[in-house]
Amino acid sequence: MSLGKTSRPEADYGAQHHAGGDASTTDQVAQAAHAAIDKAAANLAHAERALREAQAAAGVKVSEVSTQARQLGGDSLASVRQYVHEHPARSVGIAFAAGYLLSVLLKK
Repeated sequence: MSLGKTSRPEADYGAQHHAGGDASTTDQVAQAAHAAIDKAAANLAHAERALREAQAAAGVKVSEVSTQARQLGGDSLASVRQYVHEHPARSVGIAFAAGYLLSVLLKK
């Protein structure tokens, strides 16, 4: 055997050993990638669950505020009707003044 060349069986062993190292490294990389994907999927599932809970809570809050606004609007309308019924002349004067002010503001 010469020093510069390796015999064929030694070259085959080196190639097999090297290929085995690549397969092991590839398996390790694949396992790490799968673990990272599984962790990311778990995190996304947790985030989705939290988002859905927040959305449900916001929907309940919007419904409550909407109901309160309708009640307040209904109460205000009832108060205005009662005031107009009790003070018709004053109500006409207030309506005239409000209309005049609105027309002055809109002309500018």
